Amino acid sequence: MSERSIFTNLVRQADGAYSAVYGPYFLQSALQPIFREHADGRLQIAAFKGLIRASAGDMPTSPGEFFQSVPEDERAAVDGLCRSLHILNAGLIGRPDVALIMSVHSGLYRAPQAMRQEAEWLRLAAHEAGIAPERIACEIRQLPGDDAEALALFADRLHEAGFSIAIDEYTGDDRDLARLERLKPQFVAFDTSWLQEFAENSAGLALLRVVIGQFADKNIQTIVGGIETPETMALCREMGGPLMQGFLLARPELAPTHFNTTFPDIGEDSPAAEQPAAPLSDAVAPVEHRVARAVRHFGRRGV
Repeated sequence: MSERSIFTNLVRQADGAYSAVYGPYFLQSALQPIFREHADGRLQIAAFKGLIRASAGDMPTSPGEFFQSVPEDERAAVDGLCRSLHILNAGLIGRPDVALIMSVHSGLYRAPQAMRQEAEWLRLAAHEAGIAPERIACEIRQLPGDDAEALALFADRLHEAGFSIAIDEYTGDDRDLARLERLKPQFVAFDTSWLQEFAENSAGLALLRVVIGQFADKNIQTIVGGIETPETMALCREMGGPLMQGFLLARPELAPTHFNTTFPDIGEDSPAAEQPAAPLSDAVAPVEHRVARAVRHFGRRGV
């Protein structure tokens, strides 16, 4: 897949959402909200996490299986194609102050030319979607065998192009501290298992509050994922109010989503009486119930 052809794989659905066709696979973008909780308990969408959904015919395929089927020399382009899907579909929601976090398959962008090309593709998709580059965060996961210096160089290139960086599975060990120093992220997602163990006592909670406060001083937003119980939400409040993500709050939805209806933009200063938050049980939308077919090719701005 060449640079010229990447957008020819994108198609526009009858409902307005963007999808893509790659070989026998039909690719769709699912978005899951990440929330900030106001002092009065209202939930405000702070970010979306982009998740790819692949199917062959009517059979869903896991993201791992899909990427394993992609020839090695096309994986970087297909990886970028998936991010373009997320960006374009997030732009349809019309929340310019909401961030978008997307995974990057580490190790695919070792060469400087590949790094520059990916940054250019991201900027093109961001321009088409009307999203400021700084609202788009690439989540860089360091896997065993990855070249740490190459990942740091990629993060530098993305920062230079105006994009943000996210890291996940943070546990505060020496390896993670080194990741913080090298990648300079704007979002840090805690490792869920580590967090639960660490927060079992008051001393651990106090230290977490300090860590979250230190991150905030450096303009780093912390994320707690895997929230499935009210107890975990209460724990987040005790540790200082990090951003929250999980099935208890909202499940992923295929684009176009219903999040503008279930979670309207309440604004930072809107009184609670004027913009009541939906009950938590009512706000959870059905998960990924739609598989539509492509009807219109995407090629140039305004299509």
